Amino acid sequence: MEVIPAVDIRGGRCVRLYQGDYDREMVFSEDPVAMARHWEGLGAKRLHVVDLDGARAGRPVNDRVIEEVLSTIQITVQVAGGIRDLDSIRRYLGMGADRVILGTAAVHDQALVSKAYTTFREAVVVSVDARRGRVATAGWREASGETLEALMRRLAELGVPRFIFTDISRDGTLRGPNFAAIGRVVRAVRRPLIAAGGVTTVEHLRRLARLGVEGAIVGRALYDGGLELEEALRVV
Repeated sequence: MEVIPAVDIRGGRCVRLYQGDYDREMVFSEDPVAMARHWEGLGAKRLHVVDLDGARAGRPVNDRVIEEVLSTIQITVQVAGGIRDLDSIRRYLGMGADRVILGTAAVHDQALVSKAYTTFREAVVVSVDARRGRVATAGWREASGETLEALMRRLAELGVPRFIFTDISRDGTLRGPNFAAIGRVVRAVRRPLIAAGGVTTVEHLRRLARLGVEGAIVGRALYDGGLELEEALRVV
């Protein structure tokens, strides 16, 4: 199982949000590029880079910073935030991203999902973010009303090769993942799944591995020092 450090960018800085709330921001670095190099130096094999401003605006905003990250480090990077058309996918892949993540677009424009998969195949990942089992969009500010499992099953039928699932109520809280929901998703979609939200300890990583997830995105626990990346990588 992969342990994937998160580099969330807002206003050009590396931050974390509490439960996706843009008014509850914790700044961890003024330099996301240096932060990316730091995680690479500790042994990370992949980074999860998110344009938080882009997720809110519906278009890439911090793409210059992300381009610098991609040109600076050697490990693979998956990019998310405000990616809602084929040109944005193509641009990030051209910059050197290994995977590009669709979020809101996957809920509102499933024809785009189908075209993206047909065009870019395994480079396309769909991120489904939910609060109390209901899918959220637009940087987690809007509720779609659709259930998590129903959306993911429909997207799997369109050919989506890989999913990320974030339980918003756990994200940035250090309270642990929602193991029950993650287990349901693994059984529902039968696709490689990356889990996010609340991962705090090595034991959390072990439990996720037993559930069969492909990877775990870790944010605040790494930045606060509660979870050491080198130890996490040794364990999983």
